[in-house]
Amino acid sequence: ISALAAPPASGYSMYAMRVPNGDKVPGVTALGHLDPVLAGPMNEFGMDMIDADFHWTRDFCMKDSDGDGQTNGQELGDPCCEFVYRKNPVVRWSEGVSHPGDASFKSDPKLWEGIVC
Repeated sequence: ISALAAPPASGYSMYAMRVPNGDKVPGVTALGHLDPVLAGPMNEFGMDMIDADFHWTRDFCMKDSDGDGQTNGQELGDPCCEFVYRKNPVVRWSEGVSHPGDASFKSDPKLWEGIVC
């Protein structure tokens, strides 16, 4: 019964850990959902995450789920697609990340300017 009483957002943290900086996108607790706080229907990033079997793959990283011209990796601080959940949780930056499922939020391209992958 106590599991049923847990707040809904508690389950989303396990998904947020599977992508770089998934817990650092400002104002977002449900990264893969149209409502970034309360969840509900999935956004394109969430659908792409399902397609990637909940793994941060190179293809998932290089996708532009929200169609804003930035790859998911660029938006989440992993422009070179180096992050591997539990094995290599390294990112290039954590401040300035943006929402890869919402085209109205973009990261500053200067963050990856000069990075050679």
